[in-house]
Parts: sequence; structure tokens; C-alpha cells
Amino acid sequence: MAISEWTGPKGEKGFSVYVNLRSRPMPHLRFQKRVTGLKTMAEAHRTEKALVKELTMKVAHGEGHGFTWRMVVDKWATFVDSPYFMDRKYNPATVSDYISMMHTWTKDWLDKPAAEISRGDGREVLDRVLVQGRTKAFQKRLKNTINMIFNWGIESKIIRGVTHSPVFGLKIVLKEDKKPEILKLEELRLLLREARERNHPWYPIWAVALLTGMRNGELFALKWSDVDLEKGLITVQRSYNKRTKEFKSTKAGYWRTVPISEELRSILNCIINNDHAAHNRGGGDGGCFTCHKGRSSIGEGFVLTRLEAWKQGQQARVLKDFCNLIGLKPIRFHTLRACFATQLISEGVQPIKVMKVCGWMDLKTMARYVRLAGIDERGITNQISLISI
Repeated sequence: MAISEWTGPKGEKGFSVYVNLRSRPMPHLRFQKRVTGLKTMAEAHRTEKALVKELTMKVAHGEGHGFTWRMVVDKWATFVDSPYFMDRKYNPATVSDYISMMHTWTKDWLDKPAAEISRGDGREVLDRVLVQGRTKAFQKRLKNTINMIFNWGIESKIIRGVTHSPVFGLKIVLKEDKKPEILKLEELRLLLREARERNHPWYPIWAVALLTGMRNGELFALKWSDVDLEKGLITVQRSYNKRTKEFKSTKAGYWRTVPISEELRSILNCIINNDHAAHNRGGGDGGCFTCHKGRSSIGEGFVLTRLEAWKQGQQARVLKDFCNLIGLKPIRFHTLRACFATQLISEGVQPIKVMKVCGWMDLKTMARYVRLAGIDERGITNQISLISI
């Protein structure tokens, strides 16, 4: 705020008043006004008070509408990264993805007060996803992310005057749930037999995946210190994030154990023997199990060889190419985990035990594999007797 005195070309004197007010909690709210041609200092002071009152009301009105959507998104990102956020720890890459998603798909909302974003705005954003060729699954993910951040804003009282996000209740009909490709037992045996006979470098990786149900990142991060051959247990306690190039906890956030079967023990012993042979030869790519020589530049004491294609995240492509080569339907690398689960359930292992070994927290995910195995349905129709013999 300022009162300035000026002198005209003919020596006449006058005053001007300039007032600039900015909201403290919402710095983007700024109002300013200048009045000139005032004759006396007293008139200038009266004008200044009037301007302060006028702009103060405008700031208060603006604050009543709450924060802009950009500010809500930024504050949410800061909050989930703070030690006060105890609900769930987000990976920094995940938070970055969410922010990028909001800036890309809700960019028209960013400088708009969040409380003024309407249901029509929400439908427009969700429709644009399909128009631009993205899937309904992505559309649902975008909706869930908007809901998550907007609801946090409401609960934190930085979005005022509304009770729901602009996409709340907007229906998204996903495509029919397709039955994923699962290899049968004989097909799994063919896959491993052909890989072993061809001395395929991925054979140990595929075998350990099928005999443990571990995720790709967990296999990549598996160390010999996690393997207890005497007790017959593998402790799964870390995973590798290729994007951030760092080791972290498992997807579920806790460690678990996987029993070592006789077939898995045989595979592990074979890896150990090969490591010893490479060490005795002075081989460069191997490493010795006993003395824990490094198997790659990423770390030391890893169980599985750090193949270049694996480092580059091409595990799915390699597996699909090999399946096509030997006449099997091509599957994704993650399908090996599904094959492990369905084989156990098919053999009568209780689903709750499979869930524990695989590290699933969601019962819906587990139920899907129960359906794939068909264990709950098998034989139940024998209880119906309608046709007398």
C-alpha cells in the first residue's frame, strides 16, 4: 500500500493511492488497484482505507472458493511424501506418475478453484481418454486417481463446499474379464525341457519363477543370503525397480518365505555348481556361491545371472519369442507366477496358503486364480441326480 504525491505541469499538486493485497494461505490470489487525481492527503487516506476494505473482501471471497486444482495436486504430493502420512508409502516414481497424469489429463482444471470443477468437467475428461485411443482400464485408473487426490483435498479442508470429486459416480464399463493365458502342466514341462536341452540362458530364471511364484523384480533381487538350503526356505524380502534402478521392499510391503521343493533344490544346486566351475576357471560372468563374488555391477551375491535383456526389461519379449519357437502359445513373463499358483491350487493346496506364499494381499486377486484352477467347481455337479438309471 502506498500514497504518492505528484506535481502537475502547472505546479498543481495531487495524490495517488495504490493498494496490493495477496492471500497468505493461497498466494495465487492477488488483487491490486490504483486511484489517481486525489486533491488532498485526507482524501487519499480515506480512499486508501476504502480500497483496502474492497480488496480484502475480494481476497476473502477468493479464499472461500478454496485452492486451485494445481495447488491441491501439489499439496497432496508433498503430504504423501511426508513422515506424517502413515496410510501407505508411495514409491516416488508412482507419485511422479500421478502428478504427470493430472497435468496431462486435467490440465484445463489446474488454475481453476477445485470446488468449482463440475461433474460435467469430470465426464469431459474421462470421455477424452477414449477419444484419444486409451483403454477403459486407463480411464478407470485416471478416475481412481482423481477421486483419491480430490477426496484427500476435501478431508484436508482445502477443498470447500463440496462433498464428492467431479468424477464420483461416473460409470465406467470395462470389457468382459478375459481368461488369461495359462500353460497346462504338460506345456510347462515342455517349456522347461526345451529350454534346458537348448541350453537357453533363461532356463534357470524360468525354472525358479515357475517353482517359487516370485515376481520379476523379486527374482532379479534374489540373493544367496536369502536362500537357506538347510531349512529348505527362500526368504523373499526385496524387489528391484528397473525404472528407478533401486532395490525396495516387495509389492506387498512385507517379507515372506517360499518352501524349496526338491526340483527347486536341484536347480539351485546346479547354479551353485556352475558358479564354482566358472570361479575355478576364472570366468568373468559367473561368480562363486561360497565366496560371494559379484555376478553383476548391480550388486553382489545374486542367485540368477544378470542377463543383458533382463536388465533392459525385455523378459516378456524373450519368453514370448521362445514360446513361439517351440510351438507354445506366447505368454507374458508374469504368467509364470500365475502358472505356479494355479498348479498348486489344482493339486489341492489350500488357496490361503498359496496366497501367503505368493504374497497376495487382495482376496479378489486370489479368487481369480482359484477360478482358473477350477478346484472349487470340480466334481460338485456329481451331487445332482435327475435321471434314474
